[in-house]
Amino acid sequence: MKKGTVKSILMLGIFYFVFLGAEYYFDNMMAFVTDADGVVLAQSYILGSSVLGFLLYAPMEKMLPAKIKQLFWSMSSAAVILMFFFIKIHSGYGHTLRAGLFLFLLLGYFGSGVHYLVAQTFATEIETEKSHLARTVGCAYAFGILLQFINNNCISSVAVQVIFLCLAFAVMEGLFMVKAQQVDAQGETHPLIEADGVARKIGMLLIFIVALMTFIFATLDNAVTLVHAGGGADIGQWPRLLLACSGLLAGFLYDIKKGAYQNIIMYCVMMLSTICVVVITCGGPFLLGLVVFYLSAGFFSIYFASSFMRLSYAMKEGKLWAGLGRAVNNLCAVGTASMSLALLHSPSYVTIVIALVLFAITSVLIFVYQRYGDQMRWKQENAILSQEAEKTEKILETHKKSEEEWLALFAQEFSLTPREVEVLACMLHSEDNVTEMATQLAISRAALYRHISNMNEKTNTKARIGLLQFYYAWMQEK
Repeated sequence: MKKGTVKSILMLGIFYFVFLGAEYYFDNMMAFVTDADGVVLAQSYILGSSVLGFLLYAPMEKMLPAKIKQLFWSMSSAAVILMFFFIKIHSGYGHTLRAGLFLFLLLGYFGSGVHYLVAQTFATEIETEKSHLARTVGCAYAFGILLQFINNNCISSVAVQVIFLCLAFAVMEGLFMVKAQQVDAQGETHPLIEADGVARKIGMLLIFIVALMTFIFATLDNAVTLVHAGGGADIGQWPRLLLACSGLLAGFLYDIKKGAYQNIIMYCVMMLSTICVVVITCGGPFLLGLVVFYLSAGFFSIYFASSFMRLSYAMKEGKLWAGLGRAVNNLCAVGTASMSLALLHSPSYVTIVIALVLFAITSVLIFVYQRYGDQMRWKQENAILSQEAEKTEKILETHKKSEEEWLALFAQEFSLTPREVEVLACMLHSEDNVTEMATQLAISRAALYRHISNMNEKTNTKARIGLLQFYYAWMQEK
């Protein structure tokens, strides 16, 4: 594992630990100065404050001069630690709430920066099999959950728990400052080429998808919580370990073939969660809902975090988009909490109908999101290949071989069939998508994919772009 990857896991994992631990700690302290309804209301306020912090990172980084940034970070770090101790005093509802609002505003700010800096660690590898962005997010999430489990269950003193949170934040702050200075020195990296505004359409679709998914998962969460609060079952602490495992598993699955299956995996998890809401509403087994919720929560957290971090590579405001997943999730969790509770207290048939309608709408959005994503990736690949072709053309200007001769030599060296040569020639000159190329060659899409796959196997490459890049590199070498 690379040094940069380890630091990213530590930095992001500690952020998750501090954020979740601070939320748990704040709720406990507020319970001394208000009733249960007041605690729930205060929690919604601090989550809303964290959203503002996430959104402030990009404009603040743009406005602050380089010489002032480090001082601002240091002062903000000291303020975070100070707010922890103000909350510990819990001298009154207003004082505790104000300390919580300021604490989570700063945590949101640093959280947005941490997501952006971790994303920049993998910026140069994002289009290769070496990129492990989702895996890193999954490992960090599992690490953060485990730290929280240890802090809540192995340390009995509240004062020691607070000190542990403060020390963890100080470590995160140190890693943050070092990495931020490196990125500022190197400049922001945008490895994905934005294609005709498609990236922004994808971004808006992703926001709506995460918002709808948040409502579905919040409803499942509330269904489980209602049973627990009503004395029907004791959840205990063990599900936290299941949450850590699900996040870790999601990270590894989402990185398969550069995230090719990420959307379909998340779609299946969402479908399972929707079915589970229906089952629990109809009086089904509580244990099923509990297990499905904690499994789906881990997959969902890694999905929205890694999706927005990857999307930041195609956006001019990468600092804003990298941490937007957590901001959208927090905002929607607050905004939909009362609606999901009202839904669960509605007649069973109403809950079932609304859950299925939301699932259908989300399914359509995921399908459109996938299509736009494929369109953007295709245009990005064509842009990369055009650059490769121009570079190769300049290098080979002095060579007298025609294009047909180069293709013939390539076919002879790698044993390509005449039909495969025809497909390769079409790929070299066309920016059309697979369907249009198949029509141009008068063959089916399946046949076209089969020819490309055969050439990939003969040249030991992967996918269309890998084959064409290999061809250009072979020409330059010859």
